[in-house]
Amino acid sequence: MGGRILESLVIVIASLAAAFVARYSADHGMVPESYVLPIYAVIVFVGGYLVIRIVTGVLNLVAQPTLGTTRTRGLRNSLQLLGGIVLVIIVFAIFGYNITGALIGAGFLGIVLGLAAQQVLGNVFAGLSLLIAKPFDIGDRVTIATSSYGLSGSTYAHETQISGFTGVVSDVGIFFTKIQLDSGTPAVLPNSVVIGALVVNLSKTTHRTVRVRMDLGGTTDFDQFRAKMLEALSAHESIDPTETRVEISDVGASTYQVSIVVKSRAELEEPVRTMVVRDGMRIRDQLAGQSARP
Repeated sequence: MGGRILESLVIVIASLAAAFVARYSADHGMVPESYVLPIYAVIVFVGGYLVIRIVTGVLNLVAQPTLGTTRTRGLRNSLQLLGGIVLVIIVFAIFGYNITGALIGAGFLGIVLGLAAQQVLGNVFAGLSLLIAKPFDIGDRVTIATSSYGLSGSTYAHETQISGFTGVVSDVGIFFTKIQLDSGTPAVLPNSVVIGALVVNLSKTTHRTVRVRMDLGGTTDFDQFRAKMLEALSAHESIDPTETRVEISDVGASTYQVSIVVKSRAELEEPVRTMVVRDGMRIRDQLAGQSARP
């Protein structure tokens, strides 16, 4: 980052020198006067762009240790947008055009504000709200549940899983929030959708409930299954043994169903679910083999 800032600074100084040379050449008749304004415009545009990069680069180095990655990146994006607008106005002003007056005079500004406020400006204000409220940081794994997009429910009953878009936040921009979904697919959500959605920050979750249901044969002794299951689950470091429950949830003609509920310290649900299922299947098969003996 420091090398880029230094490189941009050198180019800015070179642009100022080029502007001085252009002015000097025009004053001494070396180039036509009509060429001066276009040269100024190009120099101002290039130099202004580099100045914006320098300022945002310095801001990134100075503010990130204090504000964090998410807010620093949001502030940097806001300054880049504002600097770009100012730069365009300055370039038009070099040629003698009052772009602000032209927009207002043509009624274009009113049209933009009227038609785009709900979309563009809505996303901008929503992005600023996300940066202030900070419900998540870049790098956090989140689930965003919203009615704005259709979601297909899983064919497997995840009793405690929220139906939504789950992944790692990769960027929080002025208009959009980018998420790398667990499937590996990158997703881009408008900030106006994110600000109105249910956001579950899985990275800040200290304990999560994982529930597994299993069918046992009618001859399987429940008390033995429960005791062996509690003993097996207590050996896993990611499971809190004091919050583990094994209960009968349903009874059939020849089988009955048990619910195994554990409190997990792990960030992901599926690895814990797999451990519980494997222990349950092993103990179920052991007890089934004992009951089958004469």
